[in-house]
Amino acid sequence: MLQFYFLSVLLNIIAGLILVYASDFTKGTSLSAGGDGSDDLDFSADSSEDAESQTASGEGVKIFADGSFMNDRLFRLVVGVLGLLAGVLIIISPIQNDTPVVGDLVPALANILGSLALLLEFYANKLSTDINLPFFLQGVFVTGRRYLGVFCIIAGLMHFIFPRIMLL
Repeated sequence: MLQFYFLSVLLNIIAGLILVYASDFTKGTSLSAGGDGSDDLDFSADSSEDAESQTASGEGVKIFADGSFMNDRLFRLVVGVLGLLAGVLIIISPIQNDTPVVGDLVPALANILGSLALLLEFYANKLSTDINLPFFLQGVFVTGRRYLGVFCIIAGLMHFIFPRIMLL
């Protein structure tokens, strides 16, 4: 169905933007073990001097500022739940006579992985106990969240631009 196709593209891009640019709520929790959660790439919009000068002069709008909707925990929960649902539904129902399961595999996996990262972040903030994740999952969902966000953005854009190509 085309509705799931559009929902998959939209939620992939939104989840990717949240994972790349918005605040990391896992810092200070038990999930941030093994460092501060930062990686080699610095995509944060609020760390550059240009973003500060633009907002001081009123030229730019800070979508990822501390009080914005992208840093709202409820918004992230909704995006996570809807993205997980869209990822599963995209795998189950092919779009316009496409190959079942394989036809939209990359965007569905991006939806599921990005949503799991957002839901894990939400869950870690609500718990008072420690969460012990295996090293691989810690690397993918916590320390590599920006790479996962870039993967979600690329998968969403490629899925939008090339709708009939296998795996996209």
